[in-house]
Amino acid sequence: MNAQFPKRDRWRTLPSDSPREVYFEALHASVSEFYLADPANPYQQSGRSGGAQRWEETRRCFVQALHWNGDFLDVGCANGLLLQTLMSWAAEEGIVIRPYGLDFVPELIELARTRFPNDLASFILANAFDWIPTRQYDFVRTNLEYVPPADHIEFVSRQFAAVAPGGRLIVCHYRNPDEPDVDVGGIVAQAGFPVAGRIEAPGVSAVWIEHPE
Repeated sequence: MNAQFPKRDRWRTLPSDSPREVYFEALHASVSEFYLADPANPYQQSGRSGGAQRWEETRRCFVQALHWNGDFLDVGCANGLLLQTLMSWAAEEGIVIRPYGLDFVPELIELARTRFPNDLASFILANAFDWIPTRQYDFVRTNLEYVPPADHIEFVSRQFAAVAPGGRLIVCHYRNPDEPDVDVGGIVAQAGFPVAGRIEAPGVSAVWIEHPE
């Protein structure tokens, strides 16, 4: 338990069968408490308390899922740091991605818009589970932690609706050392989608699935 972040501890220890509204309330409080605790730390504002080296060790891996230029939607974008750094890492591989983000914490959306002042309309304030996409993207990156375990399968299907033909949905789970692994590929398969690729990094399990052209 971390006395500095009691709301985060409450979310992490919620019973697995907690009602959806209870889960979302606890998650919102947890994210707001931790991500906004240190205005001088952009990594914490994006969910990591470490610095640039640890960030790259645990986030550059998503470049593996990029196969062409296109629009990249980061669901749970926080302050936009992942999008910004992923754009740089992708460029090193000759791939250009255009940033889009969604988050349910207003302060984080404002930070992301500050990071991308020329793309203000590209950042959406919404709950990822309830959000209904009005367009599709070449890449959509999302996390299973955004919804209760009972909603994982439905959530994958909902997020897939935002993927354009030929595009990819990247489904992730971030875990702490004291947390059990989550079979991301198994959940995706239960949702009816074949796994096209896998990503592993410290504290990260992810797979991607493809939308047929």
